[in-house]
Amino acid sequence: MLRKTEDKELMKFLNDYNSSWLEKGIEKVKLYYPEEDSELIYFDNHKKNDTTSVCSHLKLINDFFQNGKKTESGTVEEILMEDINFFRAENSACICYLARYKSFPAPAVRTTMYLEKISGLWKIKHIHCSFKPV
Repeated sequence: MLRKTEDKELMKFLNDYNSSWLEKGIEKVKLYYPEEDSELIYFDNHKKNDTTSVCSHLKLINDFFQNGKKTESGTVEEILMEDINFFRAENSACICYLARYKSFPAPAVRTTMYLEKISGLWKIKHIHCSFKPV
């Protein structure tokens, strides 16, 4: 059973994950996902970014790093996080928070990340992002 908790380890994971995006380093971002092309369910708040495998997700991320998008600022930018909640069991965890793009703070993006501990390291298995209704 997942229990709500304060969690420095998961907060570090979240901050490090977000930093890897700011660095636009696909090799560093890969570290946060399972190594094999396993199932990864990613529902994004932008059209045509949903994925069902690690490989397809990393391809979309790399394309974004190289070419940007026609959304918000069009490039990787700092994410401001609010109302962060951690739920954790021995080898699984869920992080829920509101994210705001620095250049486009409203509406907030409701974000849920499901993690599993694989070979002693947290790996992202599911992410769901959706714009908060106004």
